[in-house]
Parts: sequence; structure tokens; C-alpha cells
Amino acid sequence: MAPESRTDDRWFAQLSAGPVLASLPATRRSEWARQLGELASSGQQRLLLVFDSTLEHAALLLVLLEQGLSPLLVASDAKPQELQRYAAQGAISHSVHLEQGELRVTSLEPGAALPGDPAVQPHRRGIYLLTSGTTGEPSLVFRDLHSWRDEGLRYCRLLQLSHEDRVLFIAPVYHAYALGWLWGALLAGSQVEICKPTELGAALQALRLRASHCVVTPMLATLMAQRVGQGERPPQLKVVMSGAGPVDGQLDQQFQQAFGIGLSRNYGSTESGAVFAGVAPLPPLSIGFPMPGIEVVEPAAGQPFALKVRLEDGRLYDTGDIAEQSPAGYSIVGRESSAIRRGERWISPFEIESVLTSHPDVLDCSVRAVKSARAGNDHIFAFVVWSAERPWNPGLLREYCQANLASAKVPDRFERTALIARSSNGKPLLSRRYRPAASRVLLDAAHAYKRSQLLLALWDCGALQLSAQGLSVDQIAQRTGLHAQTLAVAFDTAQANGLVQEAAGAEAHAQDLEALAPVLDLEAFNNRHWNRLDELLAVLHDGLDRRAFEQSPKHPQLLRRYQRAVSGADKQLAAQLTWRKALLHTTGAIRLLDVCATGAVYTQALLGRRRLDCNASRIVPLGGLNPVAADIPVHSRETLAELDECQFDVIVLDNTLHQPSVAQALPALLERLGAGGRLIIDEIFFCDTASAAVGVDWLTHGGCQYPRQDEVVAALARLGFVGEQIWRRESMIYQCTMLFSRS
Repeated sequence: MAPESRTDDRWFAQLSAGPVLASLPATRRSEWARQLGELASSGQQRLLLVFDSTLEHAALLLVLLEQGLSPLLVASDAKPQELQRYAAQGAISHSVHLEQGELRVTSLEPGAALPGDPAVQPHRRGIYLLTSGTTGEPSLVFRDLHSWRDEGLRYCRLLQLSHEDRVLFIAPVYHAYALGWLWGALLAGSQVEICKPTELGAALQALRLRASHCVVTPMLATLMAQRVGQGERPPQLKVVMSGAGPVDGQLDQQFQQAFGIGLSRNYGSTESGAVFAGVAPLPPLSIGFPMPGIEVVEPAAGQPFALKVRLEDGRLYDTGDIAEQSPAGYSIVGRESSAIRRGERWISPFEIESVLTSHPDVLDCSVRAVKSARAGNDHIFAFVVWSAERPWNPGLLREYCQANLASAKVPDRFERTALIARSSNGKPLLSRRYRPAASRVLLDAAHAYKRSQLLLALWDCGALQLSAQGLSVDQIAQRTGLHAQTLAVAFDTAQANGLVQEAAGAEAHAQDLEALAPVLDLEAFNNRHWNRLDELLAVLHDGLDRRAFEQSPKHPQLLRRYQRAVSGADKQLAAQLTWRKALLHTTGAIRLLDVCATGAVYTQALLGRRRLDCNASRIVPLGGLNPVAADIPVHSRETLAELDECQFDVIVLDNTLHQPSVAQALPALLERLGAGGRLIIDEIFFCDTASAAVGVDWLTHGGCQYPRQDEVVAALARLGFVGEQIWRRESMIYQCTMLFSRS
């Protein structure tokens, strides 16, 4: 183990002889050292390191630190704009990343660091990290090498790590929690194995065959346990530790059943590293005890208290959390800024969430405090992902909570939601704050309805179509029976608003308008029905579950107009392009699951290619607006719950990702894909696009969630899938088609 002195850096030099750097070819290590040494000699102190969860990247981190450089770690899936923004935030002028083992250096535009930022501190070797950013833009945290050494030694002392152990990392190594574990393994000389979170198959094999210790998060532990079901404890496995979130009794029991070992716990922060830990078995929601070298300052036995600890170097660190102590260990009640305060007592949202998720119809939940104007009188909101197969019953949930919780802990409000929005490390996102846009923007939006009303009125009465054929206003009035003088004023107003142009002659301009016709038909109908102001206000007051759209029969005009708008030529083209890509290098008939709201367009396209296994394929039509053609020779199921246990080669989610039953069932659906299986997502309800106004349809009648495209890609990446965009249309109804494959 490393020497104890904090002032002697020889301990870091000794890591060079450890297994991580020894795994690196000598020539590669030498070349990296040369490139990084040149950067250091040019005056660079900080670099942006695009970091992936691999052993090679862990070795690169050590080489970089050897050269006296301090990296800001950014996950490898970050977009170029993000890298530039983080570089400006940290006054960093160069980024480095690996490309097939080769080190690539890129120049960036550095910003000016503000006084007090970590970037302007006197230079010490260390690592810059980004906080999780659950309430906004991530902030920058710097920890020097001694801080990492202290945290690593906590693990070494707690778990008696040695060179005979093999530590398996499934949690992303660029997260602060896993990075602290890495330093522990380095200091102990343990063998290190890293599996990406998206490679659960390889991770499970490594856990069964080689690992003595394993580093996970609650989300990953859940996915692993669900995949295994029942299992025995691998003989060499000593500890599986979960960090970056609470572990309740249900998850601990589920993991115990799958792997024969309970989940050990970890608690800390980006700034301090891990400061509490406990080895299983532990009570639900426990974080264990202070790690070696950590002292709890002014604990209050038997009642919640503000958690402050003293670190090895004597520094006092205020965690910002409310903790509770018992003989079985410590537990976190919540953040001081967001924990629930009722009278003189603190209430843990994690405890309430644990009770809620134990209800058989609750698939996921998040509990939040809503601060009151009067201190000690917080409200409790519970957001619940409820089983799509059961009618929503908040009264039943209230009774369940009353039977399992003290009355002060029962939520004031239960709201159903299709999905709990979470950050990349699995923590629920906090309630956001918004402020109005500039007055000019608001005025434009306030007046926009007048322009749209005029456009749709001219369209619905047929005047706009006839104008595109070259007819004069009088001719249009004669054809339609409209009031000629008023119609002239309406067209003149439309011209002033940029909706029409005065034509020099009787030439026709109908081609572009014909392509737009299905969308204008649909918008005119929605404007008179579901998207009226009173309908929108009713939804905001009563919620999505009580919309008039769900309570009334579907109007025949809506059915016809919807089908023309979303299942036309562009949809057919998207299906053909996607199948061309998906079927590349494959032979034989395809077992297809088509979960669709657009009449099974993808099934029809594959049937036309004579590549559809009709007996092994299934269609699940959702939404009720576009029934499947009767002549498609494929079994149709009313709900996902009615599916048999078939395996599929391809699953299509055609404009159904925003449906609750699909969002909830997505992990289980992906388990239905065979080896080499593909997922196709064709969706119009993405709000991070040029057609974000379609979100108003979502509020009044379109679905029950409104996903962002980048969030969908990130969520599927966590489930082990990478995607590519096949088709994107923004001219009328926005449509994006993506093809996903297992990583």
C-alpha cells in the first residue's frame, strides 16, 4: 500500500508499476508521454479529456497526470458544443481524445475564468469534474491528487483491498463515485477490469467468473438483477457496492436473489469523494458508517441533523444533506435545500419512494418537497409511473401510504406521469424554474393566433386552394358563395401578414399547397376542437388523464385527416429507406413486432419486400386513430400485455414512444430482441426540433409524454443500444426515424 505522507508524491510514482499502466503497450505509453509532455512544456496546465469507461482511458488519465497536467473529464458522448462550453467554463484551450489508440489533440476557444473558480487556483496536479447538473448547468469541481489518494485509502482500509483482488467497474469510471474506487484499486495494486454500462452481458460474465469487488449504481444493479432473475453467489465475489443513489429494501432483495449477495453502500459527493460506506447486509436506505479517516461533526443521535464531516486533512466539509443516525448506521433524509420539513422534523423522500415502489402497480416514482411560504410546512408531491394495464387510482395510493407511513409522511398530492425524467447517473431531475421570454417574443406569439386563424379560415372555406389555381377574389366568391368584399379584405389582410402574395396573372401555384394540404386539414380540425383555448386550460387544471379527447368517441373527420397527415408518401418513403438500411447484410424472413399508431406502415413495407415472417410477427396498434388494414396477414394484439413470449428480429415503435404503455415497457421490449436485433423508432413527438409547437397537441390530445430526441438516445445508450438517424423531415409535420442496434 502507498506511504502515508501527504507531502511526498512518490506514492503516485509507484502507481506506474501497477496493473493499469502495465496493461498499456510500452510504445503507446511512450508516445502518449511525448505528446502530453510537449503540451505541458508549452505552458498548458489544464486539458479537457474526453473520457470513456475503458481500461485504456484509465491508463491515459495516469499518463496525463504523470506529465503534470490536470484534466477536466468529460464523457465521450458529449456533443462538440458541450466540449466548447466546458472548455470556456474552465479556461481550457486544448482537448485530447483517443481514436483507435491514437492520441488526438484539438484546439478550443478558452473562456476567461471568473475569480473564485477552480480554474484560477494555484496550479496543483489533480482532476476537474463536472457536477451532475440536476438543477441546471453543471459546475466545475477541482480535487488534487492528495484528495484522490485520501479517498482511495479509505477503500483500501475499509475493504482490505490487496493485489490479489480484482475490481470490476460497471458504473461509468468518469463519475466521481467510480473514480474514487479506481484510486482505491490503484493504491492497493488490485487488478482492474472495466465494462461499459451498455455492455451488461460482458459485465455479468466478468462478475460471475473473475471479480472480487464490483462497482455499480442503483440503476445498473436493477438492470443486472432483472436480467439474471435467480442465481447463486460467485465463489470469489466479496463485495458489490452501489453508489450515486439510495438502495431500498426491494432493490437489495432483488439483487440478493440474483447474485446471492446484498448490495454494499456508498455515500459522498463530487467535492469530498466517498465519506460513508457499509458492507452488506445493511438496512434499507442505509449508507453505512463513516469511512476510515472521516469524522462526523456534531451528530445528533435519534433525530435528523445537518451532516458535516471532517476530512483527513482537517478540513470541515458541509455535505448539504440531512442525515439520521441509528445503531445500524446512518441514512440520508434529503438535501437541506430539498428535504421535506414538517413541523420540527425532517422527512426523507427516499423512504416515501421506497414505500410507493413496493405497491404492485407502481413502476417508478419520484417524491419532491414543495417549499411553503411558512417554514416547516412543506408540501409533498409524489409523481408516479402507474401500470398502463390498471386504471389510475390516487385514492388507493393514499390509503396504501397511510397504512405504511406516519401521517406526516403521506404525500399531499399524487400525480401520474408516463416517465420519471432522470439525469445521466439515474437521479430524478428536480423541478425546473422558468422565466418569460423577451417581450417582443411574447407579443409575436400572442398575435400569432390571429394569423393562424386567418390562414385556416381561408383554407377551410376553400378560398386559399382556389387562389393557388390562379382565380381572382371575385371568381373565388362566385365558386364558394362567400361574401366577395369581405373576402377581398381577408386576402388583403393575409397579404399584409405574409400569408399570400398578389399574383400578376392567372398562373397556378397549386403544387406546393397540395403537398401541405394534409397538415392544413388536420390543423384546421384541431383548431376548432382539441386545441381551443378552453381545452388547453382544462388540461392544465385537470391533468392529462382527464382530457376530453380520451373520454369521447373519435370524430370521423379527425380519423381521415390524421391518417392523411401522418401516413402519407413521406411515411412510406421513410419506411422504405429504413428497411433498406436495416436489412443490409441480413437474409431470410424477419420476425417483426410493429407497435404502431399509423396503420402498420412498416409491416406493409416489409411485406412488400417479401421479407416478413407473418406467423412469427405481431402488430400492436395504439392510439385508435389509424387502424391496421384488414388484409395484412399478421396477428394483431390490442395491448403489449397480450403479447406472447415470441422473440423478434426487429421492433418498430411507429409514433408510439410517447404512449405510457410503451415508455414503461421499453426495457422489457428490448429483451425480446434476439441476437443482432434492431430497434426502429419513427416519431413526430420530439420537442427539441423546429416543430416544437406539436407539443401543444401532446398537451391536449397527442399522447402522455413529450420526449426529447437526445434524451431518448441517452436512455437507449444506458440500455445498451446505439443509434443512427435514417430520415428527418421538418417541412410539415416533423418526423425523425432512427435505427438502433446493440452496442
